[in-house]
Amino acid sequence: MALPSAVTARLAPELYDLFIDEFRSSKFTLSNCSLVCKAWLPRCRRHLFYSATLRPDFVNFLRSSSHATATVVPHIRSIGLGGMWMREQQDESYDIIMFMTTLEHLQRIQMETWSWSYLAPPATTALLSGPGRMFQTLRVLDLQFIQFPSFAILRTFASRFDGLQQLIFDNVTWDVVDADASQSDDPPPFLSRLHTLKLVACSNTPILSWLSNGAPSVAPIRSLNLPEILPCEASVIGPFLSSIVSSLENLELGFLAHNPEDTPALRDAIGEIDLSLHTRLRTICVHQLSLFQFPSSPSSPTTPPPGADVSPYIWLVPFFARIAPTELSQITFNIWLGGESQLDLIDWTALAGVLSDLTKLHVVQLRVRGMDKDMQDNVKGWIGHRLRDWGRAQECLQVLLLE
Repeated sequence: MALPSAVTARLAPELYDLFIDEFRSSKFTLSNCSLVCKAWLPRCRRHLFYSATLRPDFVNFLRSSSHATATVVPHIRSIGLGGMWMREQQDESYDIIMFMTTLEHLQRIQMETWSWSYLAPPATTALLSGPGRMFQTLRVLDLQFIQFPSFAILRTFASRFDGLQQLIFDNVTWDVVDADASQSDDPPPFLSRLHTLKLVACSNTPILSWLSNGAPSVAPIRSLNLPEILPCEASVIGPFLSSIVSSLENLELGFLAHNPEDTPALRDAIGEIDLSLHTRLRTICVHQLSLFQFPSSPSSPTTPPPGADVSPYIWLVPFFARIAPTELSQITFNIWLGGESQLDLIDWTALAGVLSDLTKLHVVQLRVRGMDKDMQDNVKGWIGHRLRDWGRAQECLQVLLLE
């Protein structure tokens, strides 16, 4: 039942805005709300056109329609573009990039699946040295499956965004790494504002060296996500972490070392990481705990897996033993598992002792892959039994079986 106009006319417009804001994630509802009355239309447009995927036909429409230019373009804050993986797409990619640089209020860019080498030269010039408000307004740069001719070009491109707060690289690669590719006379201009860094399936060393080399001030990173660290990269993690001790709140790490041969170097590198300095740390997530091993040579079915004393994860307990028992409230482990005996690659008794010292810890979550969903109770029982010396295991332990 609708309210009488005598009542609605006396309501502050801000109340309608708050009502419409509640439906920001539903384009269907927002579309219907935009038809209610003229006064609701601007607020609905703000949410309807907040995010856009830039396809050639859509860009042509926005550029050719004066009505769209006035009513759609000013509301765009987040864009996605991708698929520029062929030289035949140069003209299309040029039109999209040139339109993107004209956006006045852009805050987020997600670029996916394209090669910089196939961009038209005017497009690369626009991204590396051309004008555009987006280079001042952008807050999130999200690159996924992007190939650059060199790390220097990637560094130059990212450095154009003065106000960047979140940097996300997922499968970002480059063809050439010069001897000084990670070096720069000046740190990136966004460094003092960067609070989120996520690197997935990338070469971590050049990126971390670039972000920490010669910086007059420390990046105030609150969330650091490095889920795929090679053994040869482990030595750069400690120094980088030591540069963000005053800000780090959420840490995700994963070491791609599943062989005993990697253990000594990895143990030494991780041994230099002192998490006791990170007094603001609230959550830790450990990736790449692949307990399910593929043996290099056939073994007897009765041969047990190697114990925790020779495990590639022998570093795990010492790593957590150096955590300051202050604000840490959640620890998450991402585990690949094929059977109960494989759990013995981790020293659970020692881990239980470490967990007992973390008095503010509320959740220890194990996300297990490789087991059937109907094994949920069994897996939780296996792990719970191994953590029986941790007094709060029944209260805080969570075991989730994922596909």
